[in-house]
Amino acid sequence: MHSFNREQRLLVAWGLLCVGASVLLAAYGRHGMAEPELQVRWGIAVEYVRFMGLGLAAMVVIRRVGMAESRAMWPERLLALGTILFSGTVGMESIAPEADWVTKFGMAAPLGGVLMAGSWLAFVFEFIRNQRPSPS
Repeated sequence: MHSFNREQRLLVAWGLLCVGASVLLAAYGRHGMAEPELQVRWGIAVEYVRFMGLGLAAMVVIRRVGMAESRAMWPERLLALGTILFSGTVGMESIAPEADWVTKFGMAAPLGGVLMAGSWLAFVFEFIRNQRPSPS
C-alpha cells in the first residue's frame, strides 16, 4: 500500500473538502439567491469547485500510484489555485454583482480558467513521460 506524504494528504483533503462544500454551496445558490441569472452563475462556480476537487484528489492518487516520484506537484498546485481564482471570482460576482471590487478582480476568473486548463495539460504530459516501472 502506498502512503501519502504531507503535501499529498493536504491536496487530497482540499479536493475532498471542495466536493463536500459544493453540496452546501449548491443548496445556498438554489435557496438563498432569488435571481435566476445569479443562480446560474453561482451554479457554474460550484460545479467547478466540485469537479476540480474530484480532479485534484484523482491527480494526487494517480501520481502516487502510477507515476515516478521525481517531480514536484505543480499541476496539482496550479489546479487548486486556478479553482480558487475562477470559482471564487465567479462566486463573488454572484453574491455582489454591483460591488466596486468586482471590476478590480475581473481578470481573476479567466486567469483561474487558464491555470485549471494548463494544470490538466501539464499533468497529462507528465503522466505520459513519467510512468512508474511495472513490477517484474
